Amino acid sequence: MSPIFTDYQSFLLVLISLVRIFITILTCKYQARKPKNLPPGLFQFPIIGNILALGPKPHQSLTKLSRKYGPVMSLKLGSITAVVMSTPETAKYVLAKNDLLFSSRKAPSVTQAFGHRELSMVWLPVGGQWRKLRKICKEQMFSAARLDASQGLRKEKLDKFREHVQECSESGRAVDIGGAAFTTSLNLMSATLFSLDMATYDSALSQEMKDVVWGLMKCATESCGLFSGSETV
Repeated sequence: MSPIFTDYQSFLLVLISLVRIFITILTCKYQARKPKNLPPGLFQFPIIGNILALGPKPHQSLTKLSRKYGPVMSLKLGSITAVVMSTPETAKYVLAKNDLLFSSRKAPSVTQAFGHRELSMVWLPVGGQWRKLRKICKEQMFSAARLDASQGLRKEKLDKFREHVQECSESGRAVDIGGAAFTTSLNLMSATLFSLDMATYDSALSQEMKDVVWGLMKCATESCGLFSGSETV
C-alpha cells in the first residue's frame, strides 16, 4: 500500500472523528438550551432542526408525525420553533378561543423590505394599524353592500365564460378550463379595479399573464412560505 494512500486514509479518519465530536458538542449545547415546556416532538438536530423530516410533501409528513406524537407537537425548522395543531379541536382552541394570543406571526425578511410589513394586515401584529386595515376591508371591500353592487359584473363575466365554453363545444374544440377560469378571474378583478378587461379567451396574452402570475405566486411561496430555507436557518 502506498504511503500517500495511507496518509489519505488517516486524514479522512481524523476528519470524520473531529466532525462527529463537533456534532456531539453542538447537540449537547442545543439540547441544554431547549425549552422544557414544549409539546412532544422529534429529536431536533443542531442548525437544521427537523427540516429533513418534512420531506418533499410536508403536509403528509406532518400527518404521519401527528399519529405518533399526538394532535399537538413541536418541530424545529432551522432556528424557528413551530407548534403544530393537527385536529379541528386544537385548531379551534388556538384560532377561535385564543386568537389574540396566537394572532402574531414571524414576518419573513422579504416582507420587511421598504416597510411592506407595516402595510400588510397579514403580517402586522394586533394593534391600532391592524384594526384600521381590518375595518377598511370589512366596510369598504368585503361588505354585503359592496358584494351586492358587483353582482351584475360577476354575472356578466360568468356569462362570457359560459359563451366561450359553448363556442368551443359547437366547434369541436377542447376547452382549457384552467386557462378560461384564469381569464375570467383576471377580467373580473381588472374590471372591478380598472373598469376594463385585461385578457380575452384564446389569447396569447392570457397565457402569458397566467405564466407571470404563477411565477409570482411561486416566488412568494418560496420567499414567504413556512418551509423557506432562507428564513429558517
